[in-house]
Parts: sequence; C-alpha cells; structure tokens
Amino acid sequence: MIGAITLVDLDDTLFQTLRKCPDDVPFDRLTPLGFAKDGSPLSYATPRQMSLLEWLSATTHLVPVTARSLDALRRACIPFRAAVCAHGGVILDEAGAIDLEWQAIMETEARRCSAMLTEMRDAVHAEATARGIPVNVRVLGEGGLPLYTIAKHADADVEALFSVVDVAIPDVPAGWTDHRNGNNVALMPPHLGKGRAVAHILPALRMRFPDVPVIGIGDSTTDAPFMGLCDFAMMPTASQLAETTFDAH
Repeated sequence: MIGAITLVDLDDTLFQTLRKCPDDVPFDRLTPLGFAKDGSPLSYATPRQMSLLEWLSATTHLVPVTARSLDALRRACIPFRAAVCAHGGVILDEAGAIDLEWQAIMETEARRCSAMLTEMRDAVHAEATARGIPVNVRVLGEGGLPLYTIAKHADADVEALFSVVDVAIPDVPAGWTDHRNGNNVALMPPHLGKGRAVAHILPALRMRFPDVPVIGIGDSTTDAPFMGLCDFAMMPTASQLAETTFDAH
C-alpha cells in the first residue's frame, strides 16, 4: 500500500560527494549511489540516508526531482520510473519515457532563450580568462535543447567563482534565476524550474493517489518552489534551504 507520494531531490539530499560526507561516518559505511560514465563512484549515501531511501522506496510512490541530466539520473542507483530532471527541463512519465507534451513546451521556450544562454556563457568565460581564474562554464541541455548556463571553479574556489560571475553578469534578466549552491552557479531562464515541472505532473499524481499526502524533500532554494506545492516538506538540517529557514528565526 502506498502511504504517500514523495517528490525528492537527490544530490545533497539522499547522497552527496565524498567531500561533503560527514567526517564522523567511516568510508566503509558509505554506500555509493551516484556513478560516473566509466562506472566509478561519485556520490555516497550515509547509513541514515540509506535508511531514509529504503523507507521511502518501500512505503511511498517515489519520484526524483533533480537538477541532474537524464543520463546522470540513470547513473544513480535510485528506484524510479517517473522523474523530473535537468532542473525541470525533462519529465519522464510512469513508463520511464520522455513526456512529449512537456518537451514541446521546453522546445518552444528554449528557442527564445538560446542566444541569452550563449551570451552569458561567453561573458563568464571572457571574465575568467582575463583574470586567469580557472572557471569552467557551459550551456547545459538535453537532446540538443539548451536549458541553462552553469559555471564551476576548477579548484572549488567559490569566492573566486562568484566574483567572476558577479562582474560578468551583474544582473540577470527579469524572471531569470541566478542559483548558487556550493561550487555551482546556474543561470536559468524563466520557463525552467523544478516547481514548474512538478506543477505539470502533480495533478495526475493526485488523481492516481487521491487520498495520500504529497511530501516534498529537498536541500536547496531551487527545491523550495516544488516543495511548496506539496502537502508536507522535509529538508536536511545541514543544507542551504535549512540555513535560510532556521537562520530567519
């Protein structure tokens, strides 16, 4: 029996890179759940995260809602069929196939924003190069569809990364999102977002399971919009979202 619908973020919620794992958890107690293309482990779950995942998998209808690309999602050992990935740019239906209706919406919107994504990429690259700061920046997409611009510092110098982006792009256009979490800066157009994708899939989920609660679980400020559509919300206490929530009280 399904006790709830669970919409859950993955990275830094159910698992994280080794660098972010708690110091008091021995390596041999970590479970690799996210893998590189060559099969090497990249992300690990603690015993408590594994217990949470096993509980959710056994008792709820689990739907990942992740910034991961479709390929990266499929390289995570998480039980799922339906999913939201690429910051909401791609939706998988209950059969694990791409939601063509949503894809058509994304294609229409992406055409309007493609040039701006490229301009942002070029501006960050030029500023980083001029200052000799090793920032990797590119436009990420799915199936040839450009979705958002992302920048990372090669040596995880977050202060230097943010400085480059601040100078290169002092203000994002109205409606755009400048999301910063750790060594990542994602510049996303108005049509992209986990909340928008969840709003698209949620009515059918509620119709299928009309009497169960919907639980949203996430760690970052970009998770908050989809979590706000749910009946209940959960977050790791050591997370960006918890920091902004608890520090306000």
